[in-house]
Amino acid sequence: MEKFNTIYIENSIIVDCTDKGSAILKKYIEKNGCAIDKFHTNSQASKKHIAVVGAGMSAEREVSFMSSNGIVDSLLELGYQVTFVDMGVDIAHVLTSLKPDAVFNALHGTYGEDGFLPGMLNIMQIPYTGCGVMASSIAFNKKKSQEIFRANGVKVAESIIVRKSDNIKGDPIPRPYVIKPLTQGSSVGIEVVFAEDDFSFAEYDFAYGEEIMVEQYVKGRELQVAVLNGRAIGVLEIKLLKGKRFYDYETKYTEGFAEHLLPAPIAEDAYNSALAISEHACKIFECDTGMIRVEFIYSEAENQCYMLEVNTHPGMTPLSICPEIATLQDITYTGLVDQIIKNAKFEK
Repeated sequence: MEKFNTIYIENSIIVDCTDKGSAILKKYIEKNGCAIDKFHTNSQASKKHIAVVGAGMSAEREVSFMSSNGIVDSLLELGYQVTFVDMGVDIAHVLTSLKPDAVFNALHGTYGEDGFLPGMLNIMQIPYTGCGVMASSIAFNKKKSQEIFRANGVKVAESIIVRKSDNIKGDPIPRPYVIKPLTQGSSVGIEVVFAEDDFSFAEYDFAYGEEIMVEQYVKGRELQVAVLNGRAIGVLEIKLLKGKRFYDYETKYTEGFAEHLLPAPIAEDAYNSALAISEHACKIFECDTGMIRVEFIYSEAENQCYMLEVNTHPGMTPLSICPEIATLQDITYTGLVDQIIKNAKFEK
C-alpha cells in the first residue's frame, strides 16, 4: 500500500496569480511565491479579490494542487483578482493581511475538508466556498457518517470499528472486506481484501489513526453523483480497467485506469434512486452549498444502491468526476467554478 503523509508547514506561501496564464500552478508558486511578510500585490479595486487556499498539509496535497490549477485559471477568466495560498499554520494571519472578499477552499483532506478552515473563516467572517463546519466534519468521518446514514434509512454495508489496541490477529470479519481509515479522502489508506489474498490483518500498520472501519465488501458497479447547491445533476459510472479492484488513488488521478460512463448506463429507476438518495443525504448533512460528490456501489443483484460516502470537497482536476457530470447540464468547468464562487458564504 502506498503511504501518504501529512506535513508541517510553518509559513504559508503566497503568490499573485494575475499573470499566471497557462503555467502549472505548482511550478509557478515555486518560482514566484513568498511568505506573507514579503508579499506585495497590486490591489485591483475594480475586481473582487478571491484567495484560493490549496495544497496545504494533508496527505492529499498534490491532488489539491491539481484542483487549484484549474480553479485559478477559471477565476482569472471570470475577471477576479486571484491570490493563491499554499496553506501553512499561519493561515489566519495571512488572510487577515490579504483581506480577500472570499476564499475558494481548494484544500482536500485534513484542515480543509474536515471543517477546520471553514470554522476559522466563520470566526473571521470571510465568505468561503463549500460546506460549513458541521457538514464538512461529519461527512469526513466515516464512522459518524455511517451512523447518521443508518439512522436516516440510507443503505450502507455492514461494518465494524477496529482499534489498534484490540490487537486482532485474524480477519475481523469474513472475507471479502474493505479496510478504511476513518478520516482520509482520495481512497488514501484503503485496502480491499479478498478470500484468495495473501494478507495478514495482524500486520496492518494503522498508518492513518488508531481506529479503522472494516466494511463488508459489496460487489457491484461504482456510481458517482454530483450535487450542485443541493440539486443532484447527474450520475456517472466508473468502469475499472487494467485489473483495478476499486477506485483507488492511482485510478482517480492517472489516465487509463478507468473509463467514465456518462450518463451511467443503468436502469432508469436505479438512476433516479441514486439522484434522490444523494439529495436526501446532502439534506441530512446540510450540504446545501457548493459542489458535492456522492459515491455508491450499485448492486444489480439486489437492485440497491449502497452508500459509500458524501464528499464535500470533490476534486476539480482534469480527470475529476463532478466537472464531467456538470456537462450533462451544459455547465462548463469555468461555469461550474462561477456557480461555486457566487455561492460563497460564512455561517453566522
